[in-house]
Amino acid sequence: MKQIVLPEFGMKHLQLVDAPTPDVGPGEVLVRLQAASLNPRDEQIISGNFTTEVAFPLVPLSDGAGIVEATGQGVTRFAVGDRVTPLFFPNWISGEATGGERSVSSGLELPGTAREYGVYAEDALSLHAPHLSAAEAACYPCAGLTAWTSLVDKSAITSGNWVLVQGTGGVATMGLQIAKGLGARVIVLSSSDAKLERARELGADHTINYRATPDWGSEAFEVAGHGVDAVLEIGGSGTLPQSLAAIRHGGHINIIGYMAGVTMDITVFPLIIRNANLHGIGTGNRDSYEAMMAFIAKQEIRPAIHAQLPLAEIARGLDMLNSASPFGKVVLDIA
Repeated sequence: MKQIVLPEFGMKHLQLVDAPTPDVGPGEVLVRLQAASLNPRDEQIISGNFTTEVAFPLVPLSDGAGIVEATGQGVTRFAVGDRVTPLFFPNWISGEATGGERSVSSGLELPGTAREYGVYAEDALSLHAPHLSAAEAACYPCAGLTAWTSLVDKSAITSGNWVLVQGTGGVATMGLQIAKGLGARVIVLSSSDAKLERARELGADHTINYRATPDWGSEAFEVAGHGVDAVLEIGGSGTLPQSLAAIRHGGHINIIGYMAGVTMDITVFPLIIRNANLHGIGTGNRDSYEAMMAFIAKQEIRPAIHAQLPLAEIARGLDMLNSASPFGKVVLDIA
């Protein structure tokens, strides 16, 4: 089989190589991977900016989708031909990760999805919504579940609520779609009027160009009437003060990214005034993933895909995350 390996840190070191197709053992499932999607975390791991604790050679990428090719003795969750996605955290099945459930992740401690075949414990896989292609399904294990955990598990968003989404990347566009599916009204931020137009086409109720409106938190508060119920906080410390200005009393800020800064340097007073709930979001568990997939199937939601490239062009795809500011996800087709 073909797979991408990283023998040392640096995008230039990514290699497409031949490797033996793995054998399936008891309790395991052999998956023929058809697509993988890219996340900022993947680029950070490859460049050495996420952690220095990497066992080389590494097969990168956390997210993918494929078809079950074979099952080992004792497997009951899957059958040959099932269309599945590997979990981001294969050991995190339900509840809060109070033990070691998050100590092992795909594309870092375990081989990732940048390969033609992978063997997984049956508990580390889930069926995906049947209307999704492999390329579409590959978008959900990290970005989709992050948005779902934020909006459903942490913020309890429901019909009539207001949600503020920062940006138009993978988590943001999925958050927009999920929030609309829940019956919420959505405000989207971007510095690009063209992307804001596309966000409106996806269902955004109100859009704000944050360069034209630096005090976007106050505008979002006024648009929602009483402040927004939840924020998908992509920026981090650089945007957190505006997010606090946007939320209602008792509102939720789900901290997902740190594009505008990693160090939180805010005064406590606004937190108290808003009675704010701050949630650090690190994807989620399998129960939440399967609830999300059932919702995606019922709503027939399809993710926004910015570009699809062959597996061999992984470096080009990862570069797009920084240089092209994608609207939605970048996906690799695995042939």
